[in-house]
Amino acid sequence: MSRSLTSPWGVWGSSPHKRRARTAGGHWGGPPSGAPSLSHVHRSAAWRHVVEIGISHLPVSPSRALRLARIADATGIARFGVADSSHLFGAMYPTVQLILSRTSRIKVGPFVTNPVTRHPSVHAADVAALAELYSPDRIAVAMGTGDSAVHSVGLRPAKAEDVGRALGTIRAVAPAGVTLELAASGPKAASAASAEGVDGLVLGGGMSVPWTRRLIEAAGPRPLSAHVFLIGHLVEREDEVKRARAAVRASVLAVARHAIGVDMAGRDVPPRLRPGLEQAFARYDFAAHAKADGANERLLDDHPEEEAYLFERFAAVGTPGAVAERLREFQRESGIDGAVLSTTVPDPDAHVALTGERLTTALRP
Repeated sequence: MSRSLTSPWGVWGSSPHKRRARTAGGHWGGPPSGAPSLSHVHRSAAWRHVVEIGISHLPVSPSRALRLARIADATGIARFGVADSSHLFGAMYPTVQLILSRTSRIKVGPFVTNPVTRHPSVHAADVAALAELYSPDRIAVAMGTGDSAVHSVGLRPAKAEDVGRALGTIRAVAPAGVTLELAASGPKAASAASAEGVDGLVLGGGMSVPWTRRLIEAAGPRPLSAHVFLIGHLVEREDEVKRARAAVRASVLAVARHAIGVDMAGRDVPPRLRPGLEQAFARYDFAAHAKADGANERLLDDHPEEEAYLFERFAAVGTPGAVAERLREFQRESGIDGAVLSTTVPDPDAHVALTGERLTTALRP
């Protein structure tokens, strides 16, 4: 019998989710060539305990993004995602091309983009060009309805079905091997992953086992990969954890607001925590989105229990060994394939190096 993920807010799961088979395009790193494929129910004994790890970065500086991508490329990280919120953080596709041109192995691409600030036909042309210039199996595109990218310029997020159609537009021109993923925080968005051409899900609901299972089931019976996005901050020692948590408070709040701010009652949030979270989310400032020293960093000052809950659900902060243990248990309980960790930390070089050199090693079977 599998263990349950427990926390001060209750039991988050009690039995493993039945695994989906993974499409060739949906798996970033993949088992070694010739390894057995996944069945609908479980992985092969040799591969089922691998937790794939990716990195997501805000491209404020293309040269800094390249430096981090090279660290990731030289270690065990499977994917380097480039965030797409141009008004706030810089140009995504030029950064993706720069990284592809200076690395040799790692998958690279938008994480997460949207069909609002760029027309789907523009995405399709860019992805097709990158696939021609580099190897198609090094391109991975994650697309959602839009959050800071659209709100910061006065636009509205897309509908879930529009995201599915946009990925279909890209699939129509992208060669085989390009990975296309749909980012979802709720069942309605996840259901759009049933569109033809979608290889996998990027889940924004955090480490809630019931909610993650619900999102995976909402995507339908077609085989898909599933990776959860988390705010990450890896450190060498336990005595560094408190400072590490303080450095990513704004980022954790940003992810949580997008994931559970719309309908906390239906998204596995304990009732007693909802009023405090509603107050914090209502004061959220998109101009300071995910900035450690911005206005959002102090919104949880008067809500310590709510803050602890958000870190437990939406963050992976700690030593590589401690984070690996949490991720392995969450995989067993929820059925995910892996996780993508952010890099919004004071020393991203050290964080990415710890992720690639020690976390990925700790997660090997």
